[in-house]
Amino acid sequence: MRLRTLTIAALATASVLPAAAAQAASTGGALHALQSDGTPVELQSVALGQVNRDLVLTVRATRSIDPADFDDGGRICLHVRQMQEAAVICVTRSGTAWRLRRDQRALAGVIGQPKAGILRVRWRPADVGLEPGSVSWRVAATPDGCDRVALCRSRAPRESGTDYPGRVMRVSVVGCVASGPTEVRRGAPGKRIALTYDDGPSADTAALLDTLQRLDVPATFFMIGRQVEAHADVVRRVLAEGHEIGNHSWDHADLGRGGARASRQLRETNAVIQSVTGYTPCVFRPPYGSTGPDLVERTRAAGLTSILWSVDPLDWKRPGADHIVARVLRQTGPGAIILSHDGGGPRAQTLAAAPRVIAGLRRRGYTFVTVSELLGYRERLELRP
Repeated sequence: MRLRTLTIAALATASVLPAAAAQAASTGGALHALQSDGTPVELQSVALGQVNRDLVLTVRATRSIDPADFDDGGRICLHVRQMQEAAVICVTRSGTAWRLRRDQRALAGVIGQPKAGILRVRWRPADVGLEPGSVSWRVAATPDGCDRVALCRSRAPRESGTDYPGRVMRVSVVGCVASGPTEVRRGAPGKRIALTYDDGPSADTAALLDTLQRLDVPATFFMIGRQVEAHADVVRRVLAEGHEIGNHSWDHADLGRGGARASRQLRETNAVIQSVTGYTPCVFRPPYGSTGPDLVERTRAAGLTSILWSVDPLDWKRPGADHIVARVLRQTGPGAIILSHDGGGPRAQTLAAAPRVIAGLRRRGYTFVTVSELLGYRERLELRP
């Protein structure tokens, strides 16, 4: 299952790089300043930190970091140790491009040189095996030919055999940021589509989650507020397994005319979801699809987007699994938002249809994402010990 995990390892000290997919979260630490050591690539300061899900290493040199110094065996390496595990992550140069490697293997990441004397590197902590807890780290800059020349490697810390302390933090997804249109029926044209389920959580939700987990498919669950606390474990499981939670009102009332009652239901439903999970939704589905200008305005004022649908198999009528599958496959097009139900009545037919719907849409080349992913919304993240 592709987990949109609530907790993801990242190191807690310092620097900042922008991230398009998430509202920036960072924590900790000052730069570690260094005295002059007279080496060819003289490290002036180093910082190892975190922005959102990425670790970030910032290396500052007294002089320019010349790419030519790293074309033939030169490297800048971070040594990280946690318990009995250790990793060596090195920046090297090949032709006109910087390369990132971990223990001689390519490592996915981003390397930038915003100024001549600064190198900044970011990558995912899971890719180097880091977990929450204490770590120690150090940096060494070794230009070409340095292995054959004494006293040319610049180290941080300067003292041999010493490391800087650090701590792996957890990244918690605590919400998302609504943007763009205040009411939508589908996403942008393309092969990404969203499965959505209304009227839960219910006794059938766990079985649906089993199917989605087995097939590695994310979905968005629009939940009724008054049902959340009675199914708290299932609600938390929804998030832990990579799905999204949306607001579906407190008691499935028709809120199409808006008014203060609608605002209260939006607020109370978000509050109970946040209380149970720590997550605050940014998407709302109006019960019955009943909507109007005042409700849409109140929805956005509450930090939510009103989400309708482009595919409706009428599964709530229990027409049979075959009919549900056929209707979804017939109606689905690029950017589709597919309506189904995991609550509001017996949902055995919806459960039976789900694997066939997923298989049929995959054969047509579609990829499943959450509604927020489909709409390009940013996540809101917090860093916690």
